[in-house]
Amino acid sequence: MNSIRSISRKIDAMLIMIIAGLVLSLALAWNYYQSRRMTFVEKETLAASLLAHGLPSEAAAVIHEMIQRQPVSERSLKLRRVLSEVYMNELNDFEKALSELVFINNFAPDSEIASGSEDAIRYCLNRLGRVYDVERRRLLEGGENPLENTVNTASVVRFGNRHAIGVEQIRQKLAGMKKEELTREIVESVVNGMAQELLLARAAERENIKKDSAFIETVRRYEKNLSINHYLQKKVLAGGKLSEEKQRELMTAEISRLAQLEDMKIDTDVIAREILGQTATASAPATPQEQPE
Repeated sequence: MNSIRSISRKIDAMLIMIIAGLVLSLALAWNYYQSRRMTFVEKETLAASLLAHGLPSEAAAVIHEMIQRQPVSERSLKLRRVLSEVYMNELNDFEKALSELVFINNFAPDSEIASGSEDAIRYCLNRLGRVYDVERRRLLEGGENPLENTVNTASVVRFGNRHAIGVEQIRQKLAGMKKEELTREIVESVVNGMAQELLLARAAERENIKKDSAFIETVRRYEKNLSINHYLQKKVLAGGKLSEEKQRELMTAEISRLAQLEDMKIDTDVIAREILGQTATASAPATPQEQPE
């Protein structure tokens, strides 16, 4: 009997130890996952702080470490996009930026995270000197086959296997010149000029200049000025050759007419108060001391 009781006590002790071990393991596991989650948040804060203090290389290392924990999660994909921008804009490491963008394009091509990634990929390829790859992607996006040879007997200038400038385009460029005035040197000069212009235009395309905010604003201003000029030429100054005095007279009359139609008023009180810092009104003009010089 004593031996049975002894065995029973030993079994009870072993069970208690096993249960205690399980409880301790669960507690340690819970503490690990809690600390891991907090560490992730803390690392995000650290990366943001490093970027704010002008330490992009250190921030990139922290972000990369965070991504390695869950490589294809939505959170990691967002971090990959941030990391690609750090590589592009801060570190000029376009090869690493390209690898992150390609990863995003492969695993989440239709997501919001991948929006604009094609432009960024082309930019990286261009920066890495892989012009052919950039142009090939542009052709594919436009529904063209980059392997198709479009060079023909009328191709004067070509880029690889693609037709660029043809005979007819050069003839149009030379249309204003008499045939007897044309020399080989003049024609070659025109062709070189057209080729140089096309090279620069293609380079601007690869750099996404058309999406640059400063470029867009310049185009808007130019379009506005051009539309005004066309309006004046078509509706106001359509009387053939006019003297400068006559042009000014017609433009003044047109502006007065438009101001009346639009019921335009200029509030001089607001100008004096808000811009010139005066309190004078139209009915009570400012004294000489208060008037602007």
